[in-house]
Amino acid sequence: MVNKIKNKKINDNNYFPLKLRAEDDKDLEVLSECLFESVCLEREMKFLKEEKTFLMCFDRFTWEISGLSSEKLLQVQCILQVDYVNSVLADGLFKSNVNPLYSLISIAYSEKYLIFSFDRGAALTLEISKLRLFIEDIGNPIWPATVPSRKKGISI
Repeated sequence: MVNKIKNKKINDNNYFPLKLRAEDDKDLEVLSECLFESVCLEREMKFLKEEKTFLMCFDRFTWEISGLSSEKLLQVQCILQVDYVNSVLADGLFKSNVNPLYSLISIAYSEKYLIFSFDRGAALTLEISKLRLFIEDIGNPIWPATVPSRKKGISI
């Protein structure tokens, strides 16, 4: 069940820090929408093998309050945690020492695989034994947000 746990209003833009949990397909759809076009660096992704946990830090955009208006869009740091991770497969990631910036396009779940699709054809596949992930806003929002140049999910 997706939960909006925190109710502390930060500013006059109707922003409330998110703290969400996803344990099924419907939850994951909501969580994925909240992270649409979020940006992250390769160096901000970490697999804790012993704990079977995968962590990512994103700068996410507050689509939930903007109403598609870029004037109202905020940018806030967010941590994503995925539990029950057995292995990680990266396609198009971690191939250089440059630490490029990636924009998240979608998150999909199929049986035991959680797939993060990024721009430029990059993907991250987590083999999981159970679907459970969390996101939590951890910083103060920034306005105006700096959104990647995109058109229907394709970098331009």
